[in-house]
Amino acid sequence: MRNISIIKLISFFFILALVVINISFTIEYNRQIKDLNYFTFQRFMMGMRTIGEEPHNKDALLAELGIKLSDTPKNEIRTNGKKLLEDSYCDMILYHNTLYFVPRDPPPPKKAMVKIMLLAGIAPKSDEEVISMDDRPALENLENFSLNRLWILWGTMNVVTVIFFIIVLRKLLRLRNLKSAIRAFGDQTIFQEIPVDSKDELGEIAAEFNLAMKKIHLLKESRTLFLRNILHELRTPVMKGKILASIIKDDEFKGQLRQIFIRQEVLLGEMVKVEKLASNEWILSTKEYRLVDILDHAIDLLLMHDTKRICINAEDTTPILMADFELLATAVKNLLDNALKYSKNDVIVDICPDHISICSDGEKIPEQRLDFTRAFNRDIESTSIGLGLGLYIANSIILKHSFDLLYHHENGKNYFRIFFQPILHKPYEETSA
Repeated sequence: MRNISIIKLISFFFILALVVINISFTIEYNRQIKDLNYFTFQRFMMGMRTIGEEPHNKDALLAELGIKLSDTPKNEIRTNGKKLLEDSYCDMILYHNTLYFVPRDPPPPKKAMVKIMLLAGIAPKSDEEVISMDDRPALENLENFSLNRLWILWGTMNVVTVIFFIIVLRKLLRLRNLKSAIRAFGDQTIFQEIPVDSKDELGEIAAEFNLAMKKIHLLKESRTLFLRNILHELRTPVMKGKILASIIKDDEFKGQLRQIFIRQEVLLGEMVKVEKLASNEWILSTKEYRLVDILDHAIDLLLMHDTKRICINAEDTTPILMADFELLATAVKNLLDNALKYSKNDVIVDICPDHISICSDGEKIPEQRLDFTRAFNRDIESTSIGLGLGLYIANSIILKHSFDLLYHHENGKNYFRIFFQPILHKPYEETSA
């Protein structure tokens, strides 16, 4: 489902509400105008009947109906006015914002109608007997109906809706500011409280967030202090042990002690890297580097005097990557170290345009150890097996570069591949970290 901003959603519904309100008022306004025009037309009809029945007292009777005899020429009204309603004898015309009722002669009866009247024994009136409607004066409306109350209601509803929208929008913008402050908190090295400028629900959320982040900050400081102290305490005896091992005369025993202390030193370094990766304190410093240069530096980090077991196959063109040189070299070094440690034969490194492959002899890695996103993912730890930190660190660095680490076992060989582009097709069954 597509994510829609709350601000955009509420703004859309407020605009929709305004449109509906205005359309509804427009429809109601037109209906009111039509009703008023029809009511005025009925008064005009009553006025015309009054003129015919009470010719002597017509002015007073017309005044009671809110109309009067007009002094404006009928031809002027018909020529320049707008006809609104009509019947067989009169037209209601709007002229200069005033309604007029203008009589007119009806059309002469058709011959068929005259024959019917004669057959019925009704003689049509002669021209002298017919009183021409065109001789009657026009009637003018005196009453002005006001729709001010409707306009006041329309303006009130629009103003209230806009004010309510502004209030809600201000609250939502404060929510956006709170989100920005929370996002900025993750980039700060020193804890700073988010300002609480209200006592509503947003203010309560900001206050609770400050309390939670203060606790997290204290835990982070205590963890950093603990790791700093424990690493210092552990490195001191390691250094002393290496010095004492160097003065032992028995070469075999001295070599074993040095290996023990070197392994402990490596494990301490791995723990530091794990802590930085877990706390997301490792920030990439990316530049363009050739993959072959990164691979050479990774081999140098192995601290091996003899690198004949590493066979590199490269195509004519080597890929250029946007990467953190030291971090990516560390990841490749860890993969090479695992391959050399658990295989007695040569390690094959293939450099391809879109990936690098490290192949070594060995048994397939058990399923429970294929989750490279967790450190210490082994049921039994020993000096011969290790803690599983190398693959965890390598996978974390590769993911931080937005690359992919895939594992594949085939014909007694383990393949670790780092793909530099998103994988669209997998030609073989793989396990992705």
